[in-house]
Amino acid sequence: MSNLPALVENTVNQTVQHITFNVADEVFGVDIMCVEEIIIPRKATAIPRTPAYFLGIINLRGEVISIIDMRRRFNLPPHEVSTESRVIVIYSNGCKLGMLVDKIASIVTLQTDLIQAASRFVSSDKQRYIAGSYKLSDDHILLLLDHEQLIDEEDFHIQQELGAPAGGRDHLAGKVEDKVEAIPEIFLVGFAIGKERFAIESLMVEEIIQMPEITLVPDMGEFVEGIFHLRESVIPVIRLGQRLSVKGKEVDSSCPVIIVRIHGVKVGLIVDQITEVYLIKETEVVEPPITLNPKQMEQLQGVIKLERGEKTQIVMLLKLEKMFSFEEHGVLKELESDGEDKKDKFEGEKEAEVPILEFVLNKEKYAIEVSKTNEIIPMREIVPVPKCPEYIKGVINLRGEVISVVDLPKLVEHDSYEFTDNTKILIVNSGGEVAGLIVEKVVGIRPVLLSDFEPPSGLLRQRGNLFIRGMSKDDKTDDIVVLMDLENTLKQAQGMNEETSVSGEGLLGVQQELERLEAEDRKLLGDH
Repeated sequence: MSNLPALVENTVNQTVQHITFNVADEVFGVDIMCVEEIIIPRKATAIPRTPAYFLGIINLRGEVISIIDMRRRFNLPPHEVSTESRVIVIYSNGCKLGMLVDKIASIVTLQTDLIQAASRFVSSDKQRYIAGSYKLSDDHILLLLDHEQLIDEEDFHIQQELGAPAGGRDHLAGKVEDKVEAIPEIFLVGFAIGKERFAIESLMVEEIIQMPEITLVPDMGEFVEGIFHLRESVIPVIRLGQRLSVKGKEVDSSCPVIIVRIHGVKVGLIVDQITEVYLIKETEVVEPPITLNPKQMEQLQGVIKLERGEKTQIVMLLKLEKMFSFEEHGVLKELESDGEDKKDKFEGEKEAEVPILEFVLNKEKYAIEVSKTNEIIPMREIVPVPKCPEYIKGVINLRGEVISVVDLPKLVEHDSYEFTDNTKILIVNSGGEVAGLIVEKVVGIRPVLLSDFEPPSGLLRQRGNLFIRGMSKDDKTDDIVVLMDLENTLKQAQGMNEETSVSGEGLLGVQQELERLEAEDRKLLGDH
């Protein structure tokens, strides 16, 4: 048997939906097409001479369902049933089967061509139950369940005796089809906002995700919370509790977002909690109470009464297509279109990486663009120049060219540094002006996105740090790197920064000294 689902082998670039759940510290997924419903655990009747992973049977609306403890099935430590525990009822091997899991996570949409083998992600004792794996992110791998392998062949006759009527799988399938024709059923996703319980039809749900990073949209009031990017889509997000005038909890990173499609527009709905996924008969949906106002009546498809032990739970089935006015739908469509346009524009104008040269000053990392660096030379004798600005160390003669040298350590207030074998002079070119920059140590060259560098605060600029173009963190070392504004660095070193009004006398003196030294250098070269 192949370790990848037949769907993946036969279909390319298609998508499938999986309900994801937790068992211990691992996340698993099961194809939503084989899920009948998700229920709260209830006491099971134990059956003698059944495998250890069988918890027993329950009566679910007249049907006998066998319950499997997924922790025991995967040879994991036992765990007490909690308020988050759920039983996923699936149709497998001709019978309905309940899987006890620790927690329902979400509904996700997977691209079938990205599903991979799972052998390197799971232990050998679990491999037979896993059909494949899917990379949700760099840190999260989803293991896709092969539900047909959950029951051992030697145990299969027990499951058939417990759950299947005479005639086997074909007889049961025919019975189910007859029942569907007689009484249509609805697959629902249930969720909570505050103390209220709601549900929507699963056909409208594209997927369910944890709260993403949201970009705020100005002038939208309470209607739209913001937008976020999900793979190839830009999605407006709405706080559903506010929309329904139901007080929910404060929005935080734990809140799920249900991605739905309303009249062709993807919308994210923020809710407090996903409660369960279940299958009901259409006849179980009753008319909403007449005490509701006309707008509330229009937004409700009906009310469902669910028996939960000794309690009856009221669930309101929402009619999402009636949730927004024509004008509001236009706003959502415009937000989606604007976001796509900006995304396309951004992708069309994708920023290119720029190589930077990193070096050390006073134990901190600084950098300049490589394109503005002519060469790196060892430290050599520097001739002092009288009356030059304090940051000008002097001048050097480089292959007949007299170059002024800027004392960068002094510029960053590291007056106590000493020249070592690591000390270098960077020969740079800014706007046609060639200069030398003393650095304590050269680190190396690496490519970066210049947009990653945040501009300096107003306070830094007020203190005269005009040489700072931006600051960013090196993700590999966690070091803060200061990108220098080369033009302003040279101006500041020469006493010509933007925030001081000085005469050109100081700079003129330096220029005259340089011209004199250059003339003497030419004369010496001519004599030889």
